[in-house]
Amino acid sequence: MISLITGAFRALHKWAGNSWLVLIAMGIATACLYVDTRRTRADRDAWASWARETCAHAGAGTDAATIERKDAAGRTHKVRMPRGAVCREAVQDLAKFRADTLAATARVLGAAAAEREAKSSRDLVAARVETGNRAAALTTMEKADAQIRDDDRVDGNWFAALNRLGGLQPPD
Repeated sequence: MISLITGAFRALHKWAGNSWLVLIAMGIATACLYVDTRRTRADRDAWASWARETCAHAGAGTDAATIERKDAAGRTHKVRMPRGAVCREAVQDLAKFRADTLAATARVLGAAAAEREAKSSRDLVAARVETGNRAAALTTMEKADAQIRDDDRVDGNWFAALNRLGGLQPPD
């Protein structure tokens, strides 16, 4: 098989010389350039389609436009924007809005978490104080119960202890 191919190669070389090799190389190079050009055009078309779609979502066009701008003094001027510049600014504004919104959301959530933590700490302290007050009121009530006379008559100390136990009177 190899001898057949090498024989055909030798016969072609005797008949045409080296010119056919140059012709084949140029054909291969042309085919490679054609394929690369088609691939480049397909990429360009895909990017152009993506840009048009992105600009449409951003609410701007891709064409060149004349827009009005205010300078630092507050005067309005007409400015000629090149193709794609209006869309680029619209997309940048949307990206800035998104970043600002996320930062503001993070600040609000952080403040809410800090506030919740502070309230939780205050509630924990208040619960501990209330538990201590309840224990003290219960002890006072038990002492007042122990002082009840044999005729089951109670005095003002017993009622004060009852009111403290029920939360109707502040602790001592």
